[in-house]
Amino acid sequence: MRLGGWIRSFRVCLGVGLTGLIGCQDVPEGTVVARVGDARLTMEKVNGQIPHPFIGQVTVQEKQRLVEGWVEEELLYQEALARKLHEDPDLTHRIEAATRRLMVAELLEREFRQDTDVLEGEYHNFYEAHQEDFVRDQAEIRVRHILVEGKTAQTRVWERLQGGEAFDRVSREVSIDASADSGGDLGYFTADQVDSSFWDACQKARLSRRTRIQSKLGYHVIEVIDRREAGTMRDLIEVRGEIRQRILAERREKRRQAILEAVKQKVQWSVHPEKLDEGASSSAAAQ
Repeated sequence: MRLGGWIRSFRVCLGVGLTGLIGCQDVPEGTVVARVGDARLTMEKVNGQIPHPFIGQVTVQEKQRLVEGWVEEELLYQEALARKLHEDPDLTHRIEAATRRLMVAELLEREFRQDTDVLEGEYHNFYEAHQEDFVRDQAEIRVRHILVEGKTAQTRVWERLQGGEAFDRVSREVSIDASADSGGDLGYFTADQVDSSFWDACQKARLSRRTRIQSKLGYHVIEVIDRREAGTMRDLIEVRGEIRQRILAERREKRRQAILEAVKQKVQWSVHPEKLDEGASSSAAAQ
Protein backbone atom coordinates (compact mmCIF):
# COMPACT_ATOMS: atom_id res chain seq x y z
CA MET A 1 0.00 0.00 0.00
CA ARG A 2 1.23 3.50 -0.80
CA LEU A 3 1.36 6.23 1.82
CA GLY A 4 -1.59 8.13 0.33
CA GLY A 5 -3.69 4.97 0.22
CA TRP A 6 -2.93 4.20 3.85
CA ILE A 7 -3.87 7.73 4.92
CA ARG A 8 -7.25 7.32 3.19
CA SER A 9 -7.82 3.86 4.68
CA PHE A 10 -7.06 5.09 8.21
CA ARG A 11 -10.35 6.96 8.20
CA VAL A 12 -12.34 3.73 8.23
CA CYS A 13 -11.11 3.04 11.78
CA LEU A 14 -14.25 4.09 13.68
CA GLY A 15 -15.26 3.64 17.27
CA VAL A 16 -17.65 0.84 16.34
CA GLY A 17 -19.02 -1.11 19.28
CA LEU A 18 -22.09 -2.74 17.80
CA THR A 19 -20.56 -6.18 17.47
CA GLY A 20 -17.34 -5.84 19.39
CA LEU A 21 -15.28 -4.89 16.34
CA ILE A 22 -11.89 -3.40 17.13
CA GLY A 23 -12.10 0.35 16.63
CA CYS A 24 -10.49 3.57 17.74
CA GLN A 25 -12.71 4.15 20.77
CA ASP A 26 -11.04 1.81 23.25
CA VAL A 27 -7.58 3.28 23.53
CA PRO A 28 -4.76 2.93 26.06
CA GLU A 29 -3.78 5.83 28.31
CA GLY A 30 -1.58 8.32 26.56
CA THR A 31 -1.43 11.77 25.06
CA VAL A 32 -4.98 12.64 24.01
CA VAL A 33 -5.01 14.46 20.68
CA ALA A 34 -8.79 14.45 20.13
CA ARG A 35 -11.95 13.85 22.12
CA VAL A 36 -15.57 13.38 21.11
CA GLY A 37 -17.82 12.85 24.11
CA ASP A 38 -16.27 10.00 26.08
CA ALA A 39 -14.26 8.73 23.10
CA ARG A 40 -10.58 9.62 23.02
CA LEU A 41 -7.88 9.36 20.39
CA THR A 42 -4.29 9.31 21.62
CA MET A 43 -1.03 10.09 19.88
CA GLU A 44 0.04 6.53 20.68
CA LYS A 45 -2.99 5.18 18.81
CA VAL A 46 -2.24 7.36 15.77
CA ASN A 47 1.40 6.31 15.69
CA GLY A 48 0.44 2.68 16.22
CA GLN A 49 -1.71 2.77 13.08
CA ILE A 50 1.21 3.81 10.86
CA PRO A 51 2.48 0.79 8.89
CA HIS A 52 6.14 0.02 9.43
CA PRO A 53 7.29 1.07 5.90
CA PHE A 54 5.81 4.56 6.45
CA ILE A 55 7.22 5.25 9.92
CA GLY A 56 9.01 8.57 9.79
CA GLN A 57 7.37 9.58 6.50
CA VAL A 58 4.04 10.87 7.84
CA THR A 59 4.18 14.63 8.36
CA VAL A 60 2.51 16.59 11.16
CA GLN A 61 0.02 17.96 8.63
CA GLU A 62 -0.89 14.44 7.48
CA LYS A 63 -1.33 13.32 11.09
CA GLN A 64 -3.58 16.32 11.63
CA ARG A 65 -5.74 15.22 8.70
CA LEU A 66 -5.96 11.73 10.22
CA VAL A 67 -7.10 13.18 13.53
CA GLU A 68 -9.64 15.45 11.86
CA GLY A 69 -10.97 12.48 9.91
CA TRP A 70 -11.33 10.48 13.13
CA VAL A 71 -13.22 13.35 14.79
CA GLU A 72 -15.65 13.65 11.86
CA GLU A 73 -16.37 9.94 11.78
CA GLU A 74 -16.66 9.68 15.56
CA LEU A 75 -19.17 12.53 15.58
CA LEU A 76 -21.24 10.78 12.92
CA TYR A 77 -20.89 7.43 14.69
CA GLN A 78 -22.16 8.87 17.96
CA GLU A 79 -25.05 10.50 16.11
CA ALA A 80 -25.89 7.08 14.62
CA LEU A 81 -25.95 5.64 18.16
CA ALA A 82 -28.12 8.51 19.38
CA ARG A 83 -30.61 7.66 16.65
CA LYS A 84 -30.50 4.01 17.83
CA LEU A 85 -29.36 2.67 14.47
CA HIS A 86 -27.57 -0.10 16.35
CA GLU A 87 -31.00 -1.43 17.34
CA ASP A 88 -32.11 -1.79 13.72
CA PRO A 89 -32.35 -5.56 12.98
CA ASP A 90 -31.36 -5.17 9.33
CA LEU A 91 -28.27 -3.12 10.18
CA THR A 92 -27.30 -5.58 12.92
CA HIS A 93 -27.54 -8.43 10.41
CA ARG A 94 -25.36 -6.53 7.91
CA ILE A 95 -22.75 -5.82 10.58
CA GLU A 96 -22.70 -9.47 11.60
CA ALA A 97 -22.32 -10.52 7.95
CA ALA A 98 -19.46 -8.03 7.48
CA THR A 99 -17.78 -9.35 10.62
CA ARG A 100 -17.99 -12.91 9.31
CA ARG A 101 -16.47 -11.90 5.98
CA LEU A 102 -13.65 -10.01 7.68
CA MET A 103 -12.88 -12.92 9.99
CA VAL A 104 -12.83 -15.44 7.14
CA ALA A 105 -10.68 -13.14 5.01
CA GLU A 106 -8.21 -12.67 7.87
CA LEU A 107 -8.07 -16.42 8.56
CA LEU A 108 -7.22 -17.17 4.94
CA GLU A 109 -4.79 -14.25 4.64
CA ARG A 110 -2.81 -15.53 7.62
CA GLU A 111 -2.71 -18.99 6.11
CA PHE A 112 -1.63 -17.69 2.71
CA ARG A 113 1.21 -15.59 4.14
CA GLN A 114 3.05 -18.80 4.90
CA ASP A 115 3.33 -19.73 1.23
CA THR A 116 4.37 -16.92 -1.10
CA ASP A 117 7.56 -18.24 -2.69
CA VAL A 118 7.51 -19.42 -6.32
CA LEU A 119 10.55 -21.41 -7.45
CA GLU A 120 12.18 -20.77 -10.81
CA GLY A 121 11.30 -24.26 -11.99
CA GLU A 122 7.63 -23.61 -11.26
CA TYR A 123 7.63 -20.62 -13.59
CA HIS A 124 9.09 -22.70 -16.42
CA ASN A 125 6.78 -25.68 -15.83
CA PHE A 126 3.67 -23.48 -15.77
CA TYR A 127 4.79 -21.61 -18.87
CA GLU A 128 5.34 -24.85 -20.81
CA ALA A 129 2.04 -26.35 -19.65
CA HIS A 130 -0.08 -23.30 -20.53
CA GLN A 131 1.51 -21.97 -23.70
CA GLU A 132 -1.84 -21.39 -25.35
CA ASP A 133 -2.57 -18.78 -22.66
CA PHE A 134 0.45 -16.71 -23.62
CA VAL A 135 -0.16 -16.26 -27.36
CA ARG A 136 -0.46 -12.65 -28.47
CA ASP A 137 -3.89 -11.76 -29.77
CA GLN A 138 -2.63 -8.41 -31.16
CA ALA A 139 0.51 -7.18 -32.84
CA GLU A 140 2.92 -5.26 -30.63
CA ILE A 141 5.58 -2.68 -31.40
CA ARG A 142 8.40 -1.40 -29.22
CA VAL A 143 9.42 2.16 -30.01
CA ARG A 144 11.54 4.90 -28.54
CA HIS A 145 10.78 8.47 -29.47
CA ILE A 146 11.50 12.13 -28.83
CA LEU A 147 8.43 14.35 -28.79
CA VAL A 148 8.63 18.12 -29.31
CA GLU A 149 6.03 20.80 -30.02
CA GLY A 150 7.15 22.18 -33.38
CA LYS A 151 8.78 21.27 -36.66
CA THR A 152 11.78 23.52 -35.99
CA ALA A 153 12.46 21.75 -32.70
CA GLN A 154 12.06 18.40 -34.47
CA THR A 155 14.69 19.45 -37.03
CA ARG A 156 17.13 20.41 -34.27
CA VAL A 157 16.62 17.02 -32.61
CA TRP A 158 17.21 15.27 -35.94
CA GLU A 159 20.43 17.17 -36.52
CA ARG A 160 21.73 16.33 -33.06
CA LEU A 161 21.06 12.64 -33.61
CA GLN A 162 22.63 12.75 -37.08
CA GLY A 163 25.64 14.37 -35.45
CA GLY A 164 26.13 11.33 -33.25
CA GLU A 165 24.48 12.30 -29.97
CA ALA A 166 22.89 9.44 -28.02
CA PHE A 167 19.15 9.04 -28.53
CA ASP A 168 18.38 8.52 -24.84
CA ARG A 169 20.38 11.58 -23.82
CA VAL A 170 18.64 13.87 -26.30
CA SER A 171 15.27 12.47 -25.25
CA ARG A 172 15.93 13.20 -21.58
CA GLU A 173 16.99 16.75 -22.42
CA VAL A 174 14.26 17.91 -24.81
CA SER A 175 11.36 15.46 -25.08
CA ILE A 176 8.09 16.72 -23.61
CA ASP A 177 6.74 13.18 -23.24
CA ALA A 178 6.74 11.31 -19.92
CA SER A 179 8.92 8.64 -21.55
CA ALA A 180 11.85 11.10 -21.51
CA ASP A 181 12.85 9.73 -18.09
CA SER A 182 13.46 6.33 -19.70
CA GLY A 183 15.32 7.73 -22.70
CA GLY A 184 12.16 7.84 -24.80
CA ASP A 185 11.52 4.09 -24.60
CA LEU A 186 7.76 3.44 -24.75
CA GLY A 187 8.13 -0.31 -24.32
CA TYR A 188 5.78 -2.62 -26.20
CA PHE A 189 2.30 -1.36 -27.06
CA THR A 190 -0.67 -2.40 -29.17
CA ALA A 191 -2.78 -0.40 -31.63
CA ASP A 192 -5.51 0.27 -29.07
CA GLN A 193 -3.06 1.83 -26.61
CA VAL A 194 -1.85 4.74 -28.74
CA ASP A 195 -3.17 7.34 -31.17
CA SER A 196 -4.01 5.74 -34.52
CA SER A 197 -1.79 8.17 -36.48
CA PHE A 198 1.17 7.30 -34.26
CA TRP A 199 0.51 3.56 -34.65
CA ASP A 200 0.25 3.83 -38.43
CA ALA A 201 3.52 5.75 -38.64
CA CYS A 202 5.29 3.20 -36.43
CA GLN A 203 3.92 0.38 -38.59
CA LYS A 204 5.34 1.97 -41.73
CA ALA A 205 8.74 2.84 -40.23
CA ARG A 206 11.69 0.56 -40.95
CA LEU A 207 13.10 -1.44 -38.07
CA SER A 208 16.05 0.24 -36.28
CA ARG A 209 15.86 3.30 -38.56
CA ARG A 210 15.04 6.76 -37.21
CA THR A 211 12.07 8.53 -38.76
CA ARG A 212 10.45 11.94 -38.41
CA ILE A 213 6.67 11.87 -38.05
CA GLN A 214 3.81 14.05 -36.87
CA SER A 215 0.81 12.96 -34.80
CA LYS A 216 -1.92 14.68 -32.82
CA LEU A 217 0.52 14.87 -29.90
CA GLY A 218 3.15 16.86 -31.80
CA TYR A 219 6.34 16.21 -33.74
CA HIS A 220 8.32 13.02 -33.15
CA VAL A 221 11.59 11.41 -34.00
CA ILE A 222 10.96 7.68 -33.62
CA GLU A 223 13.00 4.52 -33.79
CA VAL A 224 11.22 1.17 -33.99
CA ILE A 225 13.17 -1.25 -31.83
CA ASP A 226 11.14 -4.43 -32.32
CA ARG A 227 7.90 -5.85 -33.70
CA ARG A 228 5.93 -8.85 -32.47
CA GLU A 229 3.17 -10.28 -34.62
CA ALA A 230 -0.21 -11.50 -33.42
CA GLY A 231 -0.19 -15.25 -32.84
CA THR A 232 3.37 -15.38 -31.51
CA MET A 233 4.28 -16.42 -27.99
CA ARG A 234 5.00 -13.90 -25.28
CA ASP A 235 8.36 -14.49 -23.62
CA LEU A 236 8.50 -15.95 -20.13
CA ILE A 237 10.05 -12.78 -18.76
CA GLU A 238 6.98 -10.84 -19.90
CA VAL A 239 4.46 -13.09 -18.17
CA ARG A 240 6.29 -13.92 -14.94
CA GLY A 241 4.00 -11.68 -12.89
CA GLU A 242 0.89 -13.26 -14.38
CA ILE A 243 2.27 -16.75 -13.83
CA ARG A 244 3.13 -15.96 -10.22
CA GLN A 245 -0.41 -14.77 -9.52
CA ARG A 246 -1.94 -17.84 -11.13
CA ILE A 247 0.36 -20.25 -9.27
CA LEU A 248 -0.39 -18.59 -5.95
CA ALA A 249 -4.13 -18.51 -6.73
CA GLU A 250 -4.11 -22.26 -7.40
CA ARG A 251 -2.15 -22.92 -4.21
CA ARG A 252 -4.49 -20.77 -2.18
CA GLU A 253 -7.57 -22.51 -3.49
CA LYS A 254 -6.02 -25.88 -2.59
CA ARG A 255 -5.10 -24.53 0.85
CA ARG A 256 -8.64 -23.23 1.33
CA GLN A 257 -10.09 -26.62 0.45
CA ALA A 258 -7.62 -28.33 2.81
CA ILE A 259 -8.68 -26.06 5.68
CA LEU A 260 -12.33 -26.76 4.94
CA GLU A 261 -11.75 -30.52 4.93
CA ALA A 262 -9.86 -30.33 8.23
CA VAL A 263 -12.58 -28.25 9.87
CA LYS A 264 -15.30 -30.59 8.59
CA GLN A 265 -13.61 -33.40 10.49
CA LYS A 266 -13.83 -31.43 13.74
CA VAL A 267 -17.26 -29.82 13.50
CA GLN A 268 -20.64 -31.44 13.04
CA TRP A 269 -22.32 -30.08 9.96
CA SER A 270 -25.08 -31.03 7.53
CA VAL A 271 -26.97 -29.79 4.49
CA HIS A 272 -30.66 -30.51 3.86
CA PRO A 273 -31.42 -29.62 0.23
CA GLU A 274 -34.91 -31.17 0.48
CA LYS A 275 -35.87 -28.35 2.82
CA LEU A 276 -35.24 -25.87 0.05
CA ASP A 277 -37.90 -27.52 -2.11
CA GLU A 278 -40.33 -27.45 0.80
CA GLY A 279 -39.72 -23.75 1.25
CA ALA A 280 -40.28 -23.09 -2.45
CA SER A 281 -43.51 -25.10 -2.41
CA SER A 282 -44.78 -23.20 0.63
CA SER A 283 -44.04 -19.86 -1.01
CA ALA A 284 -45.82 -20.92 -4.23
CA ALA A 285 -48.86 -22.05 -2.27
CA ALA A 286 -48.99 -18.79 -0.35
CA GLN A 287 -49.09 -16.85 -3.60
